Amino acid sequence: MFYNYIKNSKEGMSMINLIKNSNLNVGILQYDFDVYKKIAETFNEPQKSEIITDINSYKTPSIFNNKLINVIETNRLLTGYVIYEFKSNNNDSYVSVEKLFVFDEYKNKGIEEILLESLIYVSSEVGTRNVVAKVNESEINLYKEVGFYESGIESNLKIMRVNVTSCVNARRLIDKFRRLPSDYIDYKSIKILKKIAETKVSNIYLTDDGRILKMFVSNSFIDIKEKEEKLNYIKKINVDEILKPKNLVYYDGIFVGYIMDYLPDGKNLWDVKENYSFESKIDKIKELEKVIKNLHANNIYLCYLDLNNIFYDKNGNLKIIDCDSFSITNKGFDSNIPLKYKDPNEILVNEKSDLYAFAVVCLELLTNIRIPNDTKFEDVEKVYLKNKSKLPTSFKEYFERIFKGNERCYLSDSYEKYIDEIYNTVDTEEMKSGKISVVILSIMMVLIAIIGYFVFRIIR
Repeated sequence: MFYNYIKNSKEGMSMINLIKNSNLNVGILQYDFDVYKKIAETFNEPQKSEIITDINSYKTPSIFNNKLINVIETNRLLTGYVIYEFKSNNNDSYVSVEKLFVFDEYKNKGIEEILLESLIYVSSEVGTRNVVAKVNESEINLYKEVGFYESGIESNLKIMRVNVTSCVNARRLIDKFRRLPSDYIDYKSIKILKKIAETKVSNIYLTDDGRILKMFVSNSFIDIKEKEEKLNYIKKINVDEILKPKNLVYYDGIFVGYIMDYLPDGKNLWDVKENYSFESKIDKIKELEKVIKNLHANNIYLCYLDLNNIFYDKNGNLKIIDCDSFSITNKGFDSNIPLKYKDPNEILVNEKSDLYAFAVVCLELLTNIRIPNDTKFEDVEKVYLKNKSKLPTSFKEYFERIFKGNERCYLSDSYEKYIDEIYNTVDTEEMKSGKISVVILSIMMVLIAIIGYFVFRIIR
């Protein structure tokens, strides 16, 4: 697949959305293995078994390599899909439709047309000229209704072709599939003062109104659409501790970046670690944990934490930057996560994988040791073992749960368990002590009674 990310909201199927409303959801499938299983059921053997084998290994099914799948759901149920591939021939780019499938109960209800329109729209966004499909006799009228025409015959199948530009204009597909937020900013209206940073995926500029413009340089339509949807979601949440987008930026209707506030004076947590005592670092960790809990409550996952992205302004206020690296799915897969932050027990991005990364960040901060990005789990554990004598008992318990017990929990939850275990141990000892006292007292009372009996007999 083109990009290792999938949105899996509670409201609908995992996809990069093209159309989304109360009962209709159309989008590009990425890494939702549950949906892949449903699609696999529509294939015959041996392809079905091949798909299931890959799914069970958390791999994109190999038969879909270099292909895209547009899926559609109605009332949150998968109703159909179309599989297609971008190709080129004699310097002419085109899209080849491999399979169009709609479940029987949804046939002839307009689902097929929407699926074909969605792939034509995607084709137009990436600059492809034509869409070509090989169809049987029963499908010809369907394709003609969308705008295809017959251009040949191959193996008893009709070759249907449509010009992307003319079809997009005739069926007003831009208006149908492209949804710009009401507060978007036109790139042409922005005045740039200077470039202040550059990465592999973006350029960062200072604007004349003192804000930051982050422009993405990816040529992948899937990559850009994913970022657009993610950032549009993040900018609406109520978490002040992250540097959120203020407005998304578009150029001729195409998403290209976002505007954010200028980062105030301050430094990242790693650069100022020497300024904090051990106790102060613990306070920072507690503060960071609250932010992570809040993000998780909003179905946002950090994928990994980098101490360079944990920022404190001159007043000591926390800000987490680089929010476009976040994930808004708990079923995502991110190949860009540094090895040291990868949970050996979790392949997909989720709350547990975040908690493992958080534990590694805590270890780095508390030990003042910057662990190299390519460090394996076993070697990260060695850093802990070598420095565990410097840590309080409660932190040892926390890291033991992470490295030895494979438990993934917040630091505060680990501390509560640690306290509970102490009190439970004390209660158990007191209970044992109480039982022994009762036994000793009972024996003494029996002895006194016996002695009293014999004394009474002697006196008589």
